[in-house]
Amino acid sequence: MLIFDDVMEPGVELVLKRGRLVPDYLDIKEIKRMNLEDHVDPTALQSETAYVYDQNLYLTDIQGNIAFIDCYLCRVSPTKPLRLSHPEYRKAGSKDRDAGHFGLSLGQHPSIAMEQDRTMNRYGVWRIFERYWAELLDSDLSVHLIGVFADGDGGTYSPFWCIREEIDDEVSEYVFTNDDMQ
Repeated sequence: MLIFDDVMEPGVELVLKRGRLVPDYLDIKEIKRMNLEDHVDPTALQSETAYVYDQNLYLTDIQGNIAFIDCYLCRVSPTKPLRLSHPEYRKAGSKDRDAGHFGLSLGQHPSIAMEQDRTMNRYGVWRIFERYWAELLDSDLSVHLIGVFADGDGGTYSPFWCIREEIDDEVSEYVFTNDDMQ
């Protein structure tokens, strides 16, 4: 399956590896199944590892950075107890960046966090889409996201993300620029 062929040159080819569709250029050397009791350091993820939480997949590249996600969203509320019980997510982030969850209120694991530009995470396109996906879920629609994170400056930061959303069989693809210029 070729995805992002309209937004990336070349597109991303998804192939079956260890029972999951993943980009052909990423390897899976280990699979770690997670539950809410698991606490992982988002700044020290194992390389070439598939972290699986419920139906959600977080795949790391050779440096241990999240490079691909495949997530089925569901509403979780309240999120404050999750954040308080998983303080390790705060290890990601720096002066100008937040430890951004990929939808903590949308059913993602509370330890999995990526560095996001503070503006994008709090006020920008990321926050707008999180609210939009939450509204869709509240309307009983299904939301499935696939994300490919571009190579960045190391760590858990990526300069842009390609997001493929599938909402009740309708597919759209976007590029989110991870800076305040979005």
